[in-house]
Amino acid sequence: MNNKLTGLLGMSRRAGKLTAGFDAVERLLKSGKADVVLMASDLSAKTEKELRFAAKGRDDRLFSLPLDKMELGKVLGFEKPLGVLALSDKGFAAAIRKQLTPPDTDADNTSVRDADQMQEGMPNDD
Repeated sequence: MNNKLTGLLGMSRRAGKLTAGFDAVERLLKSGKADVVLMASDLSAKTEKELRFAAKGRDDRLFSLPLDKMELGKVLGFEKPLGVLALSDKGFAAAIRKQLTPPDTDADNTSVRDADQMQEGMPNDD
C-alpha cells in the first residue's frame, strides 16, 4: 500500500471523518453519508455482500484494499483487526479514490489524457 494512501487514511481518522467497523459503516451507508467504503482484502464474501446490499446499487463507493484485516488495523493504530472503513468527507473520499483507481489507459499504456494532448499538439502553458 502506498504511503500517500496510508497518510490520507491517517489524516481522515485524525479529522474525525473515518468510521471503522461493520455496524457503524453499514449505518453510514444506509443513511447515504458514506462517500467511500474501504474493505480489507480478507473480508468475507458474506460481509462484502451485506455491504453491497446496504450501498443500494452504489457499488462505485466500495473499494477493496491491498491489506488484510490485521495490516489495516495496524496502519490506523488499532491493536485489533479491522475489516471495514468508511469516509464521510467528499474531499478525503476523492483523494482516496484517486489513489485506488488506476488511470485510464489506451492499448499502448499511455494515459488517455496524454494521448489527447498528443493529438492536439503541445499543451498551452498560459
